Amino acid sequence: MDREIKKLREELALISVKSYERGLTSGAGGNISVRIKDKELVVITASGISFRDVTPQNLIVVDFDCRVVEGDLKPSKETKWHCGIYKYRPEIGCVFHSHSTAATAYSTKGLTVPLLTGPFEKNIGHHGVVPYAPAGSDELAEYVITAYKNSTERVLILSRHGAVATGPTLTDAFNLADLLEDAAKTAIFADLIGRKN
Repeated sequence: MDREIKKLREELALISVKSYERGLTSGAGGNISVRIKDKELVVITASGISFRDVTPQNLIVVDFDCRVVEGDLKPSKETKWHCGIYKYRPEIGCVFHSHSTAATAYSTKGLTVPLLTGPFEKNIGHHGVVPYAPAGSDELAEYVITAYKNSTERVLILSRHGAVATGPTLTDAFNLADLLEDAAKTAIFADLIGRKN
């Protein structure tokens, strides 16, 4: 195994477990991928494996056409749109799809997450919402790929599904997904508190 791929597998496994511990997904939901620099290859989480249980050995390497290059398991059912994002956005090095509770609550209403503080607005920025389509469907892949192809946004809300955060590195995308969840929680708590006296 290539040394770079081995390192990316190790980093992705660590971030996956950390993401589960942070509550960015539950069960076997969500998926994360990372681009292999200077190659049209991607390391991605396997279908049906909880973030809690990701190891370097159960990650999959696919090419940009979604063909398995390394690994015995089935890649995530969202592999098509992960690869599509990498094709059209060369600056993106990681795609992080979460099912975090608060951000997903906004997705159930087809809403973006309100960015109520300066840091949230600065670090997350404008983000869109794509219409609902079943997970793993060609329709969802088309919505996601089109949204990223036609913008410079880093975050996308998937209606009735979850969120996508991207970044130049695995750590950047993880931090953005984590920040998005905090922004969503803050907005929900602010609504519960109500208006100022």
